[in-house]
Amino acid sequence: MTYLLAKAAHIVSLVVWIAGMTAVALSLRHPVRTFMKPLRAYDRAVTTPAMILAWGFGLFLAVRGGWFPQSWLGLKILLVLALSGVHGALTGKLRRATNTTDDPVTGGRWYLPIGLVLVSGIVLLVTLKP
Repeated sequence: MTYLLAKAAHIVSLVVWIAGMTAVALSLRHPVRTFMKPLRAYDRAVTTPAMILAWGFGLFLAVRGGWFPQSWLGLKILLVLALSGVHGALTGKLRRATNTTDDPVTGGRWYLPIGLVLVSGIVLLVTLKP
């Protein structure tokens, strides 16, 4: 029962994390000045804690499942580290966009596709466990 609850919490955390990252990526591509500060507050209060919870529940599941010796988990962890890096880059761009009175920060065009490719790879690894 604990395993199933942790699995459900992991999935919910992932959905919240990825949704928040998607919102930030889209708002940086199509900036609306009045939306940036509330989005930054949401990212700090919801998206970043969801990422931390996803990591925690994921590591718990890996320990309980005994998956650390399996190579697919190592690759998954690398992809999740990369996804965490994309989240950090997006958060930094969002912070700069809210702190400037000039035009919003540009150059975030590739964050959304990169994030979606990483998430797709993670889902494939977890589902297939090659």
